[in-house]
Amino acid sequence: MSKTYKKWSQSDIQFIVDNQNMLDKDVAAKLSELSGQSVTPSMVRRQRRKSGVTKKRGRPAKVTS
Repeated sequence: MSKTYKKWSQSDIQFIVDNQNMLDKDVAAKLSELSGQSVTPSMVRRQRRKSGVTKKRGRPAKVTS
């Protein structure tokens, strides 16, 4: 099992905090694009939890038309 380590910059962490309503996989994709390094959703989740940012629990309500 290979472990992935990343030196997080303050701007990366601020991006995670500012976009707390986005899915972790979407934040990871955007950070990968911006930084040029591979960022996984679990890496984003770990940093979000370390920063004390909480997300709303549960699944989103089903929209019926």
